[in-house]
Amino acid sequence: MKGQKLNRPLAHQRMRVGSLIKLRSEYEERYIILHKHTFPGVLERIRKSNIRNYSIYLRKGILFSYYDYIGENLDRDVAEIGEDPVTRDWWKLTDPMQEPLETRKEGEWWADMDEIFHWKGINKPSENCRRSAFTARLLEGGEKSMIESLKIAYPVLAETADWKDIRSFSVFHKNGSLYSYVEFLDWEPVEGIQGLQQSLKAEDELDWAPMKEVFHTD
Repeated sequence: MKGQKLNRPLAHQRMRVGSLIKLRSEYEERYIILHKHTFPGVLERIRKSNIRNYSIYLRKGILFSYYDYIGENLDRDVAEIGEDPVTRDWWKLTDPMQEPLETRKEGEWWADMDEIFHWKGINKPSENCRRSAFTARLLEGGEKSMIESLKIAYPVLAETADWKDIRSFSVFHKNGSLYSYVEFLDWEPVEGIQGLQQSLKAEDELDWAPMKEVFHTD
């Protein structure tokens, strides 16, 4: 689990949440090892609070987290996580390893992100489902126009490109960078992701860099 208090976006069903925080360089190895041995009680509390697909990725000192919320009362579910004694013990270990962004909103630990695109593709279970995350830096000074262009271009790309094996694809924005989370089926791990990156680059001309998965709940 990401070591933090979960942010509290506006509650509605089946929402997607992305957030960012810095990881102190001296704790990187310890943070990764710790998340490979997450307290079982922490994982159980996350599931009881209707959070799924909780993933954390790392690149160059930045942690990007993604999760799906499937409940009906996010305020209540997040509050119950914060009151859980096992989770609070977990935060005592993980919080000192993190450094919140200067641009976070008041009351946030991890900084909430804006989702600029979501593609819901095939919806079928598969043992071959894989996950990946990428990040790309927007050109300084052109962030707003680029984001508006992508909001128009991505839906067209999703309909015309060969995305038949994509189950879910979301793109978030924060601090002049884009972060994407993708779930895909039946691809070769390398060829499939390269194909997705190529189709994106043809549309947005951005250099998408892969992120390292640190944690996943399911």
